[in-house]
Amino acid sequence: MKAGRLTEEEKARRIRQLLGFIFKFRFATRKQLDKFIQITAGLSFPRRIIEASLKQGYIDYYFKSSHRCNIYYLTKRGKEFIRLDEAYIDDYHFEKNYVGINTFDHHNMLVEAYFLLVSHLNIKTWKCEWVLRVDKGKGDKIPDGLIVLQDDTKIALEVETSYKSLDAWKTVVELYRYDVEDTSTYHGVLVVAHSRPDYEGIKDKLYNIDPELCDNKFILADLSMLELGTCFYHGKQMHLEEAVNLLEDGAQIHGQAA
Repeated sequence: MKAGRLTEEEKARRIRQLLGFIFKFRFATRKQLDKFIQITAGLSFPRRIIEASLKQGYIDYYFKSSHRCNIYYLTKRGKEFIRLDEAYIDDYHFEKNYVGINTFDHHNMLVEAYFLLVSHLNIKTWKCEWVLRVDKGKGDKIPDGLIVLQDDTKIALEVETSYKSLDAWKTVVELYRYDVEDTSTYHGVLVVAHSRPDYEGIKDKLYNIDPELCDNKFILADLSMLELGTCFYHGKQMHLEEAVNLLEDGAQIHGQAA
């Protein structure tokens, strides 16, 4: 085997990882595929894995003129290739209307948050909204993502790309109060804003609504903070790892600090 040449077994494993990434987010841009391969496999030139996936008919793409990029998605053959890896593979489907202007911006920020979070947290499972919605009723609050850490800490992820009024945030807080305090569906909520002004506005609204709940169960950050591995929790800025470790006994710590 020539230096740098992948074995067929290793190539298949990396293709399966790539398809799993597309499955997770329903679709991906070429830039996102490149970055995923570079991060997970350490390959500086991910073109071979992507081209092999295309050649074998596991993925396909089309050019989205309004976004000036190719959109990649799973084919029927690709779904079959990772059937044993993904419990919800039969629920996967892709339609071009998933790539509207607002949904595309939200998708891109969600993927960017994913790349940043996996670099700082030991994540066991990541599920996006479309998978979570499969087993939920129409009136249920569905987060943008569910992050399960290796110690089984469950964190609901909310990625904010548009403005929410105070009343809208009141609804969000009440729904998560039930999920966090009453049913223990999640240990906490991570809210990620696109920019620092958005982050400051969200923080002011949340602490206006319920300071105690937000202090104990809501972790706040913007993308620049996630890049540094920091967040706002318990009334101060701290490392993201420290914050998620404190989620379980946040109320006790808050009481001691008071």
